[in-house]
Amino acid sequence: MNHYHIRWSGKVLLDWQRFDTPEEAKARARQLVRLGETYTIEEHDETCPRCNPTPDAKSVYGNFSEERT
Repeated sequence: MNHYHIRWSGKVLLDWQRFDTPEEAKARARQLVRLGETYTIEEHDETCPRCNPTPDAKSVYGNFSEERT
């Protein structure tokens, strides 16, 4: 099923919140946008990278395991 996410300027990941219509996404983005920030509304389907990440995908935040000595 098609749905919509907000992509904030300078962000790699789509916003976590999913919307059923582009109008809902735009309304929420207008509430949350910060001074100087921009956004786009993106349409996605069942292959959405935010809702259905690939199981072998690496975290964009890096590896948090650390070796203790």
